[in-house]
Amino acid sequence: MTREAARSDGLEEISWVRAASAETPMRRARWRHVNLPNRYRLIFAGPVGAGKTTAVRALSDVPPVDTDVPISAGSAECGDGEKTTTTVGLDYGAWKPTPEIAVTLIGVPGQDRFAPARRRSSTADTRILLWLRADRPHLAADAATWIPRFAGDGQRMVIAVSHCEEEALPTVRQELTEVLARYGIPPNRVHVADARDRDSVMRVACVALDLPEEES
Repeated sequence: MTREAARSDGLEEISWVRAASAETPMRRARWRHVNLPNRYRLIFAGPVGAGKTTAVRALSDVPPVDTDVPISAGSAECGDGEKTTTTVGLDYGAWKPTPEIAVTLIGVPGQDRFAPARRRSSTADTRILLWLRADRPHLAADAATWIPRFAGDGQRMVIAVSHCEEEALPTVRQELTEVLARYGIPPNRVHVADARDRDSVMRVACVALDLPEEES
């Protein structure tokens, strides 16, 4: 049964229902959870420097385990003045949006030479946050490179675009239109996010967790 059919029949949706407290908007989102697992994996993926490790650190309720090492001179990432380390394995964190729900946060490496550390994600309890940078000229190419790496999991993916102002979001979505259409991902799954800001990361994480098991 589709979501629309459920509404028209007056039945309760089998989904997350979020109600943010007026006193603490987005700081403590309150969720009602119906007939879905209470443990999730949220994978943070994307090219080098997109903000994956930073986002895991921002959202995790506990000190995360990361595998960042200093970037060596001559490596492909050298030259980005903002980035001094790179991830060579999996980053781990933990987040509990409610006392009943537990989310494992997993950051995967951006470099192809560490591809074996990435995991296949096709399980019902997994959601994917694909991080991209809007201030790089190859935004669409990055999306075209990374989305196929999660082939078959497009229905579980949300795209978080960093280094982007909210008013530029329509332009970003337009730039990604062709790539998104190729893999059946609707443009409204692209959101602006600041990997350094917990509330911002929480917002896109909540969008990912609210995705249905299958889209009709």
